[in-house]
Amino acid sequence: MRTTPLRPNAKVAIAACLLALTIPLVSIAAAAQTLIEATVPENATVRSFGTGWSCDVGYREKHGECIEVVAPENAYLDNKTYGSGWSCLRGFEARAEKCVAITIPTNAYLRADGRRWECERGFERSNNSCVRIIVPDHAYLTGRTYGGSWECERGYRQTNGACTRVPVPENAYLTDLPYGSGWECLRGYAARGSRCVPVVVPENAHLTDAGDDWECDRPLTRKRETCVATTAR
Repeated sequence: MRTTPLRPNAKVAIAACLLALTIPLVSIAAAAQTLIEATVPENATVRSFGTGWSCDVGYREKHGECIEVVAPENAYLDNKTYGSGWSCLRGFEARAEKCVAITIPTNAYLRADGRRWECERGFERSNNSCVRIIVPDHAYLTGRTYGGSWECERGYRQTNGACTRVPVPENAYLTDLPYGSGWECLRGYAARGSRCVPVVVPENAHLTDAGDDWECDRPLTRKRETCVATTAR
């Protein structure tokens, strides 16, 4: 179907109508912006996104106004847009809108963050004090705050708060494992109770990789304490 092109006068009329519709919208937006700016309190700024306004740094909104943040004694303004607007100085902590000094007990020190304290080496925390760690003979401090503050020296095991020597039998050596007997037999010996006995290797056999038993050379198979040929079926 063939359409008839618009006459010049018709185009002008349409443009005039669109302009007439746009002008009120622009006027409404401008009026709204003017209204927002007129309601922005002192020490506040209109938000660059969304609607409304926000208090400037160092001020907090209260009952529709921006009130200056006043830091208490031993505090400073932190220039944050959230929270109280202030933080306590190092060595102080916030309590009921105040900054009170952190009490550091004897044999303790203030941590680098300035908010907590730790006991000196050789002491451990007990409520709000630091008590000396009792280290038994043949033990040493670990420096840990959990899992035990001391450990026994190599060759000793913890027993009822003390360190007792690990009895190592002949032909054995100490291990560093915290469980088991604390010793293992040398290669070529096997543990039998609290002793290490020699592994008797029969003819046509050799020690296993573990060294505490033997196995037959191929293609022989083990039968009790000897190596025998495999019988074909």
